[in-house]
Amino acid sequence: MFARIIVGVLIGLAAGLILSGKLSLDEKTQQIVQWFVGVVAIGFIASSFMFGALYGVLAVAEIAGGYFAYTKLFQAGSSQQ
Repeated sequence: MFARIIVGVLIGLAAGLILSGKLSLDEKTQQIVQWFVGVVAIGFIASSFMFGALYGVLAVAEIAGGYFAYTKLFQAGSSQQ
């Protein structure tokens, strides 16, 4: 269970990194990576819902928490410099 929580948060962190646009990728590669992260997130949420609604909602919260952690912690530090 703890491993699934860590994976959910890491997916959220990766989504935050990809969606922030800080990676120097061309436009087509950026779109492909965004789709890939979206598919991984949807797959993680769907597999969590297979265990029950509570686990599915927890998966959504983990990904959202990871995303918001990236936006608050990493982007706040880079804007101060």
